[in-house]
Amino acid sequence: MRWSIAVLLFGTLGTVFGAEALTPESLLPLANGRDAYTPSAAFGKDIFLVAWQSGNLEEGDLREGVKYAGDIVACRVDTAGKVLDAKPFSICAAKDLQEKPRIAFGGGVFLVVWHDLRNEKDWDVFAARVTPDGKALDPDGFLVAGGKHNQALPNVAWDGKNFLVVWQDARSGDRYEVYGARVSAEGKVLDGEGVVLATEKSPVSRFGPVVARAPDEGNCLLFWLGSHHNFVRRSLAGVQFVKDGKAVDLPTYATPPLSEAAGRKAPGGQYGQFPLSLSAGPKSYLGAWTTGIFLGRGAAANDAHAAIFNRDGRLEKTFLLTGMGAKETPRIRNPQSAWDGDTFVAVWDMDIKGQKMPAEVVFAARVAADGLPAQSFLVSGTVASPAIKPAVASNGKGTTLIVYEKHPDRGDVPIAIGARVLTAN
Repeated sequence: MRWSIAVLLFGTLGTVFGAEALTPESLLPLANGRDAYTPSAAFGKDIFLVAWQSGNLEEGDLREGVKYAGDIVACRVDTAGKVLDAKPFSICAAKDLQEKPRIAFGGGVFLVVWHDLRNEKDWDVFAARVTPDGKALDPDGFLVAGGKHNQALPNVAWDGKNFLVVWQDARSGDRYEVYGARVSAEGKVLDGEGVVLATEKSPVSRFGPVVARAPDEGNCLLFWLGSHHNFVRRSLAGVQFVKDGKAVDLPTYATPPLSEAAGRKAPGGQYGQFPLSLSAGPKSYLGAWTTGIFLGRGAAANDAHAAIFNRDGRLEKTFLLTGMGAKETPRIRNPQSAWDGDTFVAVWDMDIKGQKMPAEVVFAARVAADGLPAQSFLVSGTVASPAIKPAVASNGKGTTLIVYEKHPDRGDVPIAIGARVLTAN
């Protein structure tokens, strides 16, 4: 039935790589019965680590003021989809709000990063290490980047020697720039409060940076999107390598936008489109971005959801992850991807065609290294019980974990983290 729904909604999407096998949906245990938000996942030492934001608001009367209480928690899942922890363990339970965790594995440990409001005035970037046996080594985390204004939306990858943490940074006071810092497997921040990686002395902000490991040791590829402050109707994008914590060159393109660079109309039109994602395969990278953005009288263009970059970071092609052959191309949100050893596995959420909010679902598709997407398939979500904000991780040997917010069909039931394991027959 799920396969039929995908075909009916979105048409034929290209080559089918093979029958997909998804384990039944399971719900990860909640921390103290609190709602679960924005999961992230990574694989290392034969297990998947899943981290998420637990809770959001403190209990109480909102008329007396809003008080936040969101923590970062995690649990482990094996390659068969079995949850290894009876209850989530705490990574950060500091005061106020911690949001949007991201995870990478390297040097024998996981590094979880998030943005943090414990200073009660603006966002800072924090991190904590977790062992494969589920021990949090840095209770409540350590500061990676703080200071004036926001340091937010961190992302992380292992570069073969250290972790590279990147984030959008407003310390200049007039625009967002992309900063980064290396963190060792021993939990030491090697670059103070960060090194600027992408900036420009003009009214341009860089947003939502993401990073993936490059083949050379100590090297990562950085991908960011941005926009002009004067609302010039074009999007910006940049891809550049970061070697040992420093940008080694200018972006391979800053303008024109992604699809113009491939001889097509610009994706996103006049607006930037993030969240975005980047994952590395042996010969190419898959970048993907959000198109489900509506602002004023306009909306993000929808002629491309994703791009393939070659090993040199050059744009090879842009394409749709889903919707080819359909009368109306679906808009997608929150794309993520991982290399499973044979193909990229891309996941995203979107509204069910013809339905009104909150009919949100999570879909997935395999994408070949050269950018050929297979037929997309439904992972989770119904009109009564939506699924949103997916994340994905793979062991690189054909087993992939997909996690997401699973919203209940009743208001008195907490939001949980849904999980399914994907393998190819």
